[in-house]
Amino acid sequence: MKKILFIGCIFLVVVCAPKKTVIQTEGLEEVVVFGEETKSPTVSTEPVLPVEEPMPAPPPAVEPAEEPIAPAEEELVLIPPPITEEPIVQPPPLEEPYVPAQPEPPVSTPQTIYGFRVQIFASNTEDNATRVAEDARGAFNDRVYIEYVAPYYKVRVGDYLTREEIEPVKNKALSLGYRGAFIVETMVTP
Repeated sequence: MKKILFIGCIFLVVVCAPKKTVIQTEGLEEVVVFGEETKSPTVSTEPVLPVEEPMPAPPPAVEPAEEPIAPAEEELVLIPPPITEEPIVQPPPLEEPYVPAQPEPPVSTPQTIYGFRVQIFASNTEDNATRVAEDARGAFNDRVYIEYVAPYYKVRVGDYLTREEIEPVKNKALSLGYRGAFIVETMVTP
């Protein structure tokens, strides 16, 4: 019984197994296809000749170009990076270069030259000199100065270039009660 069962299994394998098909192609290649076929394969022992394809039609005539075209070499094609929706980050602005500030034009100080003034008072305190200078501004039509020459604050009147011009100012100071008024040579502002 075992033998009958064994022979039946072999028979089933042979009958039910897929068939092997061999197809010859161009040249000496041989293609083996496994699977079921609906019709029995035909195996030819004759070599298969290649099928001649029809010749393609020649390209249309083109006028020759002015310059001969060199054979095409490999062309490098640059592909731009993909566009993203991310914001473009701007670099921080460059700091402006340091430009030194232009020096301010000097305050135009009046030019001083050598001349004459009338000294009407001298004190070792600034308060006394300031009080006398305010009184003198009302009495004289000239400029009144307080100059500190250690250890005294001196009150002087006028800006004159010649001794002849300053004499009337000295006489006026003496008549107004400034005893001891005298002419000094100093730098003046004309």
